[in-house]
Amino acid sequence: MRQIITKYEGPCRSCGTTLTIGSPAMYEKSMGIFCVGCEPKDPEEIRAFRLERAERKAERYEEWAGKRERNADAQLNSHPEVRHDWAFITQPGRIPLRERMNAADNRAHESLEIAQEMRRKAGSLRHVRVKGDAERRRQAVRDKLDSLITKGSRVHDFCFGTGEVVRVNAKSYSIRFDSGSTYARDKSYVRPEKPTIQTEGKNVS
Repeated sequence: MRQIITKYEGPCRSCGTTLTIGSPAMYEKSMGIFCVGCEPKDPEEIRAFRLERAERKAERYEEWAGKRERNADAQLNSHPEVRHDWAFITQPGRIPLRERMNAADNRAHESLEIAQEMRRKAGSLRHVRVKGDAERRRQAVRDKLDSLITKGSRVHDFCFGTGEVVRVNAKSYSIRFDSGSTYARDKSYVRPEKPTIQTEGKNVS
């Protein structure tokens, strides 16, 4: 979000105060305009403002997609009197109606593909991201792993292989790897080692 000088009059999206032309304001395309000091700072508040605007755009995409789907469905079910007439479909030679139907059907299928892409965009718009989301997800993984991994646990790191936790830190585990080296690794990179099961004289992981 950046501070601007307004070129148009409009209400603050938070408090509703009218911002006159030439007023200082805070602005972000995905949220709108705010009085200086009214701009959202909490991640979930930011997400709510962004989602409100994204939802309106997503609904428009879905409306356009629905219109295309209805028109395409009407075309693909048109002329029922000949559409399933095998003689009409397979008769050799040029039949103008058949050519027009085939061309219209092709356009209908293309329109359905566009509609599908519009619905995909609508779904994507609803996945609103806020700065720090990746770190919050990583911290959630760390918290979950702390319920499974303690000092002395056998673990697997995707880069350095297996080893034993010798210290639990705030965001990392200090691990003595089977290679002989000891490193502090971010908890999100580590997983508990899968137990080895003894089956008919063979070790199975």
